[in-house]
Amino acid sequence: MIKNFTKLINGIWQNLLGVILFISGIALIDIGAFYFNFIVGFIVTGITLVIMAVILDKERRE
Repeated sequence: MIKNFTKLINGIWQNLLGVILFISGIALIDIGAFYFNFIVGFIVTGITLVIMAVILDKERRE
């Protein structure tokens, strides 16, 4: 039972990690656009997460 659960969680984590990073990055960029004073921090964090998602996606395709 526990092994099946860990396999399920591991499969979800591996398959959706890029999507989670991409959505988190887009959300942070949007929040940064609304909070103009903190825009640099949010945009840098958001762009970093988007780049990480793209890199992970390219690695999985190879």
